[in-house]
Amino acid sequence: MEYTPIEGKPVRFPPGRLQIRLTQEQRIGYRRLYATYQSILGGLPVLRDRDFDGRNVLVTAMELEALNGAFAKLAGQGVAQPTTVFESQEQARRRLFKRLQYLS
Repeated sequence: MEYTPIEGKPVRFPPGRLQIRLTQEQRIGYRRLYATYQSILGGLPVLRDRDFDGRNVLVTAMELEALNGAFAKLAGQGVAQPTTVFESQEQARRRLFKRLQYLS
């Protein structure tokens, strides 16, 4: 899957922010990233539920760069989406076990 970077338009207020609009595909990708990714440590913007109704979102240039980088990695992975709740639970459990094996 090819990924096109999100482009932001500068806004007057608040200064230093960019205005972006996420597509439905990008919103689903963001929810996947937010569920498995440490967004604060990765520099991703923290979006609220109201930001997912199609309105414009204000982010900084660094947050936009981090978001584009995370979406590019997500598109490059090509991980298949789980079709049932049980498959998603199994994938989460498998990832957790892989993380915890280094702690022992």
